[in-house]
Amino acid sequence: MVKILLIEDDIAFQFALKKLLECFGYMIISADNGNDALIQYKNTDSIDIIICDINMPLLDGFQFLQKIKQMDKKLPSFAFISAYVDMQIIQKTNILGADCIIRKPVDQKILKIILLALQMKHELGI
Repeated sequence: MVKILLIEDDIAFQFALKKLLECFGYMIISADNGNDALIQYKNTDSIDIIICDINMPLLDGFQFLQKIKQMDKKLPSFAFISAYVDMQIIQKTNILGADCIIRKPVDQKILKIILLALQMKHELGI
């Protein structure tokens, strides 16, 4: 089963997205902020996909991605999720090596396609 680390500080949105992802057949590990996510990431083997909010307290999504890139683990497929996307965010996402940005509100069909692509990328080791 594909394992997703979901990092989202909006608890209601996190709950709804977690339930949707579980309905898609994914195993979900969730975290409320970047610091909690770092602990989850360090303590969990074989995370296949990370979906990470950009704007969070304590440790934002960009900082989280920078920190996990410094670890010895192979980086899973990585998608940012955000309600606000502009050219600066797109450029920073590309520089940091994230695979994509998922826009809020989330379209279920598009999300499913993105997740399949991220899963294939991870499985192929691209």
